[in-house]
Amino acid sequence: MKITCKTCSLILLPALCLAASTSAVAERLYKWVDADGNVQYSSQVPPEASQQERKEINERGRVVKVYSAPKTAEEKAEAKRLAELEEKKRKRARKRAIHDRSLLASYANKEDMLNAQQGKISMVESLVQLTHSRIKSMQERLAILTEDAAGYERSGKKLPARLQQQIQNLRDQVVHNTQFAKDKEAEIVVIKQQFEHDIARYEELTTDPADEKKPRKSALELAMENPDLELDDLDRTLLTAYSSEKDLLFARNEELEALENEIGKAFEMVDKLQKRLTELSSDAGAYEARDESPPRTLVSKIKDVKTDIRQGETLLREKRNQKEEAEQRYKKDIDRYRYLTASN
Repeated sequence: MKITCKTCSLILLPALCLAASTSAVAERLYKWVDADGNVQYSSQVPPEASQQERKEINERGRVVKVYSAPKTAEEKAEAKRLAELEEKKRKRARKRAIHDRSLLASYANKEDMLNAQQGKISMVESLVQLTHSRIKSMQERLAILTEDAAGYERSGKKLPARLQQQIQNLRDQVVHNTQFAKDKEAEIVVIKQQFEHDIARYEELTTDPADEKKPRKSALELAMENPDLELDDLDRTLLTAYSSEKDLLFARNEELEALENEIGKAFEMVDKLQKRLTELSSDAGAYEARDESPPRTLVSKIKDVKTDIRQGETLLREKRNQKEEAEQRYKKDIDRYRYLTASN
């Protein structure tokens, strides 16, 4: 049989492919460190080495690919935690950028900021004074109603439900408004803290330090280089979450301001409900004055409003507790952050 060039090609082609394939397999080499700490090389990775980091090396001895060791459950949890911290930092950085633009657009100089601070404080102080005047009026009205109730008791007559409800409503409103005045006095402290931070940030934004563009190490890196510090997990989290003390102060101001707004909304809701309860109680009292029973719809409304008031007061307590806890937490974090970065 005559073998043509075409036939030779058909015969040799599979052999050449097999040789090339064998050569490729031979050239692929893996490198890893076994459980005993010894460096191993092989063209095939044994099952026990599949859980180790390994490197693929070509025929020239160069690493062409690195296969990482599978992460443990603890490593996965830590990676997730760090990713969440980074995401929070990115969100906070975006908010800070928006806040910075707002500062530059709203104020021409530091004096403008000081005037704005005083204006805001004066507005809250006026509200505190108004609330104290309101409390005084309530207490005067409560004294009159309490004397009326004492008259019924002295005469041996039964205390009307209407009068009893009015006295209770006024007592609740006095307590409610007294706490509101305390909230506003605490808000003045928050306003001062916020403006102190904003003024410092404004001065920073309107100056151009010569080393502004120089790369800087992170707070965590600097703390780790300090031989006098022993960092625990909470320290590492704190230094990872906040790139600077200003970043931490910004987060504090943002959270406290949000809680102040929530407290204000909850107060307004309870205040409206208490006024509504006073109106409904007066309507019920009109029926009692005529020796008539209030309609069941009116009694039901009073009951519903009382339930809403209790729920609103519970919400108020929760928000006030959250604010107190946040203030204590940030105070502790700020003190610790300053200690950890004192040598930077």
